[in-house]
Amino acid sequence: MSEQSADPAADLSDDVRLPKEQPTPAFFESKTFRLISLVLYLGGISGLGMVLALYYLIFFDSGMPDIHLKFPVSIGGQPVQKVHEYQ
Repeated sequence: MSEQSADPAADLSDDVRLPKEQPTPAFFESKTFRLISLVLYLGGISGLGMVLALYYLIFFDSGMPDIHLKFPVSIGGQPVQKVHEYQ
């Protein structure tokens, strides 16, 4: 027959470890990885903002189109702005 110990707690596996015996956490669970990923995220967001700002400074045409000359705004049939001939 099988032997049964008098102490029922002895049958349980002993998983209790002291703090200095615990294994070091994996890199992806460490504080260093969290800090590196935070810096990369903030750098990516800031970098994309800088690229967008450079686009607007260099390439974006902020001139007003002349559509207001062809279709003047009017209130009650009276033009609000001076009407020019569209060329």
